[in-house]
Amino acid sequence: MGVPPTFDLEGKGTLSQYGKLGSAKQWSPTLLFKYFFNAPSAKLRPFVGIGVTRTWFTDAKITNQQFEGSVLHGPTTVDTDSSWAPVFNVGATYNFTEHWFAGFSVSFIPLKATAKLNTQAQTPVGTLNVQSQAKITLNPIVTYLRVGYRF
Repeated sequence: MGVPPTFDLEGKGTLSQYGKLGSAKQWSPTLLFKYFFNAPSAKLRPFVGIGVTRTWFTDAKITNQQFEGSVLHGPTTVDTDSSWAPVFNVGATYNFTEHWFAGFSVSFIPLKATAKLNTQAQTPVGTLNVQSQAKITLNPIVTYLRVGYRF
């Protein structure tokens, strides 16, 4: 368990001039299989891992007023789809004693999702409901540090 990271959503290509467009929180429970090197009693035990994650987002919102007004032309809500992604992991565990240990790992998740935008566009003929989509590419690098005690 952990605190979900909040990502800043940056504009790319023709939208790069607007910088940060919005933000969203990422939830990604992961099933990870690890292979440990060295014997279980060794002081240092490096490992590699591979797994899968199911990712979804909450609290997605447009925070750039200039982008919302000049490109989207009105108040916009954001919804994102959930997706599966692979997880690649490396790390090590260090055994201080028979019971106390510390570990560190780094995971990489090549993640792609689609954001659905629903805009109440203000036009000369009135308010129009405009729906659009945007591709989101996130490649988070997740670090994990732990200290533990074995019984």
